[in-house]
Amino acid sequence: MDKTPHLSEDTPPDRRTQRSRQSLWHALIALIQEKRYEAITVQDICDRANVGRSTFYTHYHDKDDLLTSNFQQVMESLGQPLAYRGGQLIFPIAPLFEHVQGHHHLYKALLWGGGLDVLLRAGQKQWSQQIEQYVRALLNDGRQPAVPIPVIATYIAGSLQTLLLWWIERKMPYSPERIDKMFQQLVMPGVTAILSA
Repeated sequence: MDKTPHLSEDTPPDRRTQRSRQSLWHALIALIQEKRYEAITVQDICDRANVGRSTFYTHYHDKDDLLTSNFQQVMESLGQPLAYRGGQLIFPIAPLFEHVQGHHHLYKALLWGGGLDVLLRAGQKQWSQQIEQYVRALLNDGRQPAVPIPVIATYIAGSLQTLLLWWIERKMPYSPERIDKMFQQLVMPGVTAILSA
């Protein structure tokens, strides 16, 4: 069975496609609140959304694809570029932590049910790609830092992923603003020094 989406990336989804995707997403979210993510099947999602399996596979490869596709859209909407402020490189992360805090029931259910690892792996990959683009844009003169840009991006994204997981596991002991400040203090001075060398 062909499980690849039939729409090209340049084609805006029609209303029927949007409705199907929304129904599948809402069905998955509802199921995550009721049972462990690991125990949820594609058939469970289709039954809850009242759509056929062929419709599911028209849009998604599997349940992980459904989960991460929607997470990636959220991350894109929250993304803020790297920027220099007072000579210090800043990567704002408070919006991400505010989003997680605002949807804490979902993220706690994912942590309990085994789906958070799927999200964080996808998140780290996406953050690495975004950060790499930001760093290349900052170094628009074409110079190469002493540490390769993909390594810098992976380091920042890995630090963010680890911090986010720690924060969720410990029931969000600090505000998003405080976490953001600590992240800037711990992670960004070294990156600033590398890029300024």
